[in-house]
Amino acid sequence: MGKPKVAIHSITGCAGCQLTIYFIEDVLLDLLSKIDLVAAPMIQEKNSKGPYDVTFLEGSVSSQEDLLRVKELREKSKVLVALGTCSSYGNIQSTLSYHKNQKDIPKGIYKTTSHLKSVESSSVDKHVKVDYYIPGCPPDKTEIATFIKDLLLGKTPKAYSKPVCFICNLKENICLLDVGKECLGPVVNGACGALCPSNNHACTGCRGPLDDLNYAAHKEIAKSKGVSGELFKQRIIKYAPKKFEELVKKL
Repeated sequence: MGKPKVAIHSITGCAGCQLTIYFIEDVLLDLLSKIDLVAAPMIQEKNSKGPYDVTFLEGSVSSQEDLLRVKELREKSKVLVALGTCSSYGNIQSTLSYHKNQKDIPKGIYKTTSHLKSVESSSVDKHVKVDYYIPGCPPDKTEIATFIKDLLLGKTPKAYSKPVCFICNLKENICLLDVGKECLGPVVNGACGALCPSNNHACTGCRGPLDDLNYAAHKEIAKSKGVSGELFKQRIIKYAPKKFEELVKKL
């Protein structure tokens, strides 16, 4: 087989996920020799309009333009990868739906709002099929590199399924819940390597929830450690509110 045609595209987001790919200095040049990067508008002047073998897509669906773009990329891509938490879970944009004055927010940003064609922000998989997810805000560069290598080797990339707490135990970190911090480690995916707790910063859930989370138990533990219910709620809805709601309803 020839080199796979790879595209890196974005919709509404901050472009940090793309930058993570471009900053994998130690392996990027080697990877570029094994793939055909046919579309990367952030760093290339000339870009193919498709079709693609693999498309990495960052950003949430937050406008009619995003929605049309997502559907177009799905049709053109054999494999569609949701890159980052915006694409995987909606991220902070999706929390605007919880704001009591959400309709007034655009008025505080733009001089006029008549040009806006917004939709309620959501993850990409609410509109099209997603083949793989690499969450994180931003995603871990080692995880991205491993994912690309697995595809090149014909292996099926495996999603990490252990909580942040698992990594903290391996590193013998002090449990931040025990000192009254609102850490979401027990219910959040830990493929980040417990980066924040290892630096004495409570996990705020940027990688999204575990599919088998025990939400009720964690909420009670946090409460018993002095974490207020309001603060706990703020942390839960920060990055992946819709996904948390979906999973909690299944309990």
